[in-house]
Amino acid sequence: MNIAAIFAGGIGSRMSSASLPKQFLEIHGTPLIVHTIQHFQDHPEIDRIAVSILPEWRDRFARLVARYELTKVNWIVDGGATGQESRHRALRAIANECPSDSVVLLHDGVRPLINAHLISENIRTVREHGPAITTTKFNETAISSSDGLVDEVYPRDNLYVAQAPQSARLDVAMDVYDRAVAEGENDSIDTCSLLRRYGHALYRVDGPRSNIKITTAEDYYICRAFFDVIEHRQIGG
Repeated sequence: MNIAAIFAGGIGSRMSSASLPKQFLEIHGTPLIVHTIQHFQDHPEIDRIAVSILPEWRDRFARLVARYELTKVNWIVDGGATGQESRHRALRAIANECPSDSVVLLHDGVRPLINAHLISENIRTVREHGPAITTTKFNETAISSSDGLVDEVYPRDNLYVAQAPQSARLDVAMDVYDRAVAEGENDSIDTCSLLRRYGHALYRVDGPRSNIKITTAEDYYICRAFFDVIEHRQIGG
C-alpha cells in the first residue's frame, strides 16, 4: 500500500494574506492544497491520502474534498502546534489502519508543483533501497555566517536542497517520530532530519527546481507563473 501524508497545518505567517491560510490561496481558481492533493489523487500507485489541517479550517477543507471529488482522502486530522506534530498525527492515523510495510510519502500541502514521476520514483526508491528524499541541485555558493561575517564558504559540487516528498516505510517513519517525541524533540524541521538522526541511510530522488514550497508572497507569484506556463502549453500556445 502507498499512502500520501499531506501536512497543511501552518498559518502562513510569512505570507501577505492575513485572513486566509496560504494553503487556501487560489491559483487559477483552485486552492493550493487542492492542486497539491490532485497529483496524488490522480496517481495510480497512490492508494490513500491523509491530510493534517488547521483545526479551525477543517470543515472548509472537508467541503473542498467533496467539491473536488478527492476520493482518496481517507483521513483528515487536526494539525498540531508544529510541523513535526502535524506530520506525526497524520502518521498515527495511517498506522492505525494500514500495514507497517506501507510506503508513506510525506509532502507539504503548499508544494503544488510536484509531478507523477517524482511520486513514482519515491515509491520505487523506498521499495528497492530505503528512505527516499526528494532533492534538487544547489546552484549557488553556500556560506555560513554569524555577526555579519562569513564564517565558511562551501563548495557546491555535492550540495543539494532537500524538498518533498520525503518517503519511507510506515514503520520506519513512525519509529523516528515516536523516538523524537520520547526524547523531547517536538519541532524538527523535516522527516529526513529525523531519519538521519536515528541512523537511517537516505537515498536521493532528483527533482526539478520548480518543486517549490509556497512560504512567502514571492513564492506564490513564482508558483503562479509556473502554472501560467503549464496552462499555456496545455492549450497549445
